[in-house]
Amino acid sequence: MSVALHHFIICTTVFFATATAMVPTPLAAEPKAAETKTSAAKVSEATTPEPTIVWHTDYAEAMGLAEKQHKRMFLFFYVGEQDKLCQSFERKVLDAAEVEKGLADYVCARLSVDAKIRVKGKEVVVLENGAFAGMKGRPGVAVLDYTLLGAPYHGRVVSAMPFSDDHFWSVRQMKILLALPSGMPEVRSRQFALRCQATAASDKSPSGKNESTIATTEQTPTDSNGTDENDEPVYWLADYAEAVELAQQRGKMLLVYFCDPGEHEYCNRFQRETLFDPKVQRRLHDYVCVQVSLDTMMLSEGKQVKLLDHPSMREMLGRPGVAIVDFASNDPRLRGKVVSTFPLTRKLWYDAQKMLVILDLPAGTLTQRTLIYAVRIHPDHPRSTEGQINDYLLSEAKKHSQHQARIRLQGHHNWESRFHQISSHLPAGLSACEVCAESWPGEYLVEAAIECVRCWRFSSGHWSAVRAYHRLYGYDMRRGSNGIWYATGIFGRSAY
Repeated sequence: MSVALHHFIICTTVFFATATAMVPTPLAAEPKAAETKTSAAKVSEATTPEPTIVWHTDYAEAMGLAEKQHKRMFLFFYVGEQDKLCQSFERKVLDAAEVEKGLADYVCARLSVDAKIRVKGKEVVVLENGAFAGMKGRPGVAVLDYTLLGAPYHGRVVSAMPFSDDHFWSVRQMKILLALPSGMPEVRSRQFALRCQATAASDKSPSGKNESTIATTEQTPTDSNGTDENDEPVYWLADYAEAVELAQQRGKMLLVYFCDPGEHEYCNRFQRETLFDPKVQRRLHDYVCVQVSLDTMMLSEGKQVKLLDHPSMREMLGRPGVAIVDFASNDPRLRGKVVSTFPLTRKLWYDAQKMLVILDLPAGTLTQRTLIYAVRIHPDHPRSTEGQINDYLLSEAKKHSQHQARIRLQGHHNWESRFHQISSHLPAGLSACEVCAESWPGEYLVEAAIECVRCWRFSSGHWSAVRAYHRLYGYDMRRGSNGIWYATGIFGRSAY
């Protein structure tokens, strides 16, 4: 089953989300035909002619061509036909023979800063799209990459270089930009800065500032995650069935990212702020990753069904977000099972730090891992999950959660007898300790787990157990017929 990998920016996916997408409405602000620019310098018959660059004035048309030809797309945003800064950039930089030579490998587009595209019957300014946030609404240049289908940077703005009030980018800098290899935006920014610094000893920019300083301040990433420019990007598959087969073969966890960027505003933000975080990227190498649309189909019991409609994906709520299927465990209770579901909602958000917690959860069922996640993301940093997760305590937490859900009543029911039974199964020197909580009615899994941990925080007795370090622990939760989730944590704590 082949599923088109949706692109990473709204402005791209609106028109070309799949290979069968309809032809987009032309740019309302730029209805002109493609322009042809050639170098003003005359070439003798004995000289190799300079390349002729076709400058498209329709954003959607240029984007479709770049995608079809698997090329990068070079965008020049200008302010009015009489703007001196933009005129100087065209004359001194874009018309330079060595820059035109580099541009020959790109699909080029020349757009006004107020150029618009038509989306669902409405006109939208291209530069107001979140994908172009790095342009700051200013004239300048940007690069989109369509070279490698399935790459995490496919369809993304991989370079955004706005002009300042008195500065445009030089020929040398454009040559460096055009020669950069494909890659993630933060990696290309670092490479651009380093290459500029290596060659800018005596050059000055048109503003009189040293170009290496400009490159460092405007192009070097400001994050402190220590991204290595040689870090390999995470490869995202686009076919769910293929991803399942690969995860089975490699014995890895399968991370499924449900995403429709053109329809859901959360998708682009989540990718930009979370999935493309360098630390998250490094951790994702331990997973088989696949990005699919919300209407992706799968084969189940001989029938084609929507993946998000499958009972195992119920807690995804039909929304964009992340699900994890366990193909790393040999435990038949876990292997091939959905063990994490984290839908993107208005109430909850998964930043890079929370995503790292998700990616480092221990082996367990969907409910066990979700409650452990809720404990680990609490701002008070409780330590009860820092010890060793224990199968016996997991089973006891599961049984008591089921009991509470069945009778629809929270409590430490039959604790005296259960205490002695559980303690007898623990190593010498440890005794059993239990915490219980319930959610509000109607909350979904992740929301309910966080609510249960919040309840423990407001009970001094419960919180003293949840926040403490224990050698062994087990967590689980179950939903009753009343729509309330009942949570249990059981620990093997020191008896001394």
